[in-house]
Amino acid sequence: TDKVEKFRAFRIPMVVLPATKSNNVPGTDFTIGADTALNEITEICDRIRQSAQGTKRRVFIIETMGGYCGYLCTMGAIAGGADSAYIFEESFGIEELKKDLDCMVSKMDKGHVFRGLLLINENANENYNTEFINRLYSEEGKDKFSVRHNVLGHMQQGGYPSPFDRS
Repeated sequence: TDKVEKFRAFRIPMVVLPATKSNNVPGTDFTIGADTALNEITEICDRIRQSAQGTKRRVFIIETMGGYCGYLCTMGAIAGGADSAYIFEESFGIEELKKDLDCMVSKMDKGHVFRGLLLINENANENYNTEFINRLYSEEGKDKFSVRHNVLGHMQQGGYPSPFDRS
């Protein structure tokens, strides 16, 4: 601060805005870009669900970005009507995965649903990652449904900024 007094050119008014699509800046409620990313995730989930209308008995596993922050995955799962969401902040293991798998099989056996949607954050679990869950559902559900997975990656970072992020 003593340099600021000496050099008037350093007296620059400044506002710092958290800008990250992952919404993972501690001490903030929202970050610029998170709403746009969430809208992209929701739209992609809607497209996948729409394309699945002609298929019977299929489970889709969608991996979202977000680092170790599960905001996008959680909110995308709610907005997209997912059956389950797996995030880093809520630890899970094989028991929880098997329980969710059994629930999916039961719903399909009873004719309650014919399509399933799971979202998983990219860093949700080191061992039980997207590939593992895909293999688990493919093997254990092979007589009940087929499985497709999609890693959104930078697709969720595209698109035009949402009105919320613009204002």
